[in-house]
Amino acid sequence: MPVWQSEDVREADEAVLGVATTEISTHLFLTPIAAIDHWAGRNPQASCLSAEAVELSYEQVSQLTRALAAEFKARGARSGDRVVLELENGLGVVLSFLALNRLGAAAVIVSPRLSEFERQKIVSHALPIAVITAISPPNCDLLQSALTTNVLTTLGLVWSDDGAAGPLDRAQYPLAANVAAMIYTTGTTGEPKGVMLTHQNLMFTGFVSGKLRGLGEADRVLTALPLSHAFGLSAVLCSVLTQGASLELMATFSATGVLARLGDGAITGFLGVPAMYTQLISADRDNALNYPFLRFLFSGGAPLDPTLKKTVETRFGLPLHNGYGLTESGPTIAQTRLYAPLDDTSVGFVIPGVDYQIVGASTSEEGIGELKVRGPNIMAGYYRNQAQTDQVLIDGWLATGDLARINVSGALEIVGRIKELIIKNGFNVYPPEVEAALLRLPEI
Repeated sequence: MPVWQSEDVREADEAVLGVATTEISTHLFLTPIAAIDHWAGRNPQASCLSAEAVELSYEQVSQLTRALAAEFKARGARSGDRVVLELENGLGVVLSFLALNRLGAAAVIVSPRLSEFERQKIVSHALPIAVITAISPPNCDLLQSALTTNVLTTLGLVWSDDGAAGPLDRAQYPLAANVAAMIYTTGTTGEPKGVMLTHQNLMFTGFVSGKLRGLGEADRVLTALPLSHAFGLSAVLCSVLTQGASLELMATFSATGVLARLGDGAITGFLGVPAMYTQLISADRDNALNYPFLRFLFSGGAPLDPTLKKTVETRFGLPLHNGYGLTESGPTIAQTRLYAPLDDTSVGFVIPGVDYQIVGASTSEEGIGELKVRGPNIMAGYYRNQAQTDQVLIDGWLATGDLARINVSGALEIVGRIKELIIKNGFNVYPPEVEAALLRLPEI
């Protein structure tokens, strides 16, 4: 396997992107719905979204989201409002997100699997004008009636404005700077923080991630990653939409279900977290299945164990790519490249268009310091929490709280969290490195 240096990657990235790094922002769709409408005009019958045994073309998604946006507007939703989507992966959450997109409203996507206490805390903090929940999954003939009847009812969605709180936020922004989604994270205090991601954040991450994975109109991507997380929303859904590809969305992860879909010849890419890959290997112990059209596998959301990486690559005959990011960075900061697979479990090279610095690396023998990043992917801030925002966003730089170093190839390695650093007899001890060393022992 060739050794890639950061200089080589920079040149190759620009060739893959088809645009100079400094000009990426001029080549983005303004919003996810702008991407939908573009592809609906260019290739209307192309598959856009598949879930719950329903396949929707780009034209159908464009039409359905217009109808749903009209429904939301009739119920009082306006630009700048927040609407909670308490929905599992499926047509309902995607179409609702895109319809709110059309209105300039922000979707607060919340997993219905959170406890009632957690969901109530988020709703109380987000001050939405409404909460959308599901009473039942949509049936397969929804397209025959969705454009002529109440769209919410047809999709099995319930709009509730009971308990809607707070003053309406009518502030107007340039469209790309509007908040498109709010993703809630829980800090060490247990208090939810609403990460405000703009259309630009989503479109930048989607465009760059999609291009670096080589996505095109012929691709069909499979995932069970929840859209209530930035990985699923931005790095998967929006990456597919920017490139005119097709997304097959699973409501819940099933190892046997994923293997069956990968084996039928339609799926060209799968994205998941390491735990999903562990289950895939366990479910296919006999190596009985082949995956004729699968061309990439991607892992994120958690550190990738080197043994798991090797096992997956041996079984599927493909590199297992990985990356790194935070919800606050939209989420992608770095990822490995399809044209430059790595033997190690570094998180790849920082993506084009994102600047980084490792603060304190010059005074560390290991070249380790806190990673700070800035770019079009960085959040607008934490909703209703200026103090926390000011702690992590200074002059456009996001303090990740992660300790990192750049290896000899120029790839990024994450060695731990600042709060996890152990100092023993004057030496810095990084728990992830200790764990990795232990896992290499044959006795473990």
